[in-house]
Amino acid sequence: MTKPSGWKHSPEAKAKIAERNRARWADPAERARVSEETKIRMADPAVRQRIRDGMARAAGVADALQPLRDAWRSAAPDVRKRFLEELFAPACGESSE
Repeated sequence: MTKPSGWKHSPEAKAKIAERNRARWADPAERARVSEETKIRMADPAVRQRIRDGMARAAGVADALQPLRDAWRSAAPDVRKRFLEELFAPACGESSE
């Protein structure tokens, strides 16, 4: 049941879930095994990026900065330098022309 405020579980359900999780992870050897497996799986940067992308999609968030990042990476170093100079010229009290 999803409540209007966005909370998925009642306090009673949360308590039951927490108790099951505590029982499930009570064994230190099991926790260590899962931790090591997770470290191995998460070592690949592509896996971490895929998780970030999936979380952003699930949240309905589009990365509006991606086109800007792509343009910045494709620009030549002298173009980047000129852009930064023009961007900060007003703050530094210099004329951009």
